Amino acid sequence: TVEWRPEVVIFACDGVIYQVFRKESDDPALWPFNQEFYLNLNMAVGGNWGGVHGVAESAFSGEGQIMEIDWVRIEQRDLKWA
Repeated sequence: TVEWRPEVVIFACDGVIYQVFRKESDDPALWPFNQEFYLNLNMAVGGNWGGVHGVAESAFSGEGQIMEIDWVRIEQRDLKWA
């Protein structure tokens, strides 16, 4: 879960908060959240070559390369109640 409020961004998993990022300045280098963002769900697979020699076919063998997503929900609250 990511709860993005005007003054804080809270990251949690299974109800346990593991990171809190507080706004300390309007400087974009310190608070880059005053802009639109996109949700990117990615599972990078390819070995340890970094693309220099192409993709290592062995990276696709076995049963560890499955990405299953049950659901994604994005909500926007009325900020006067946040």
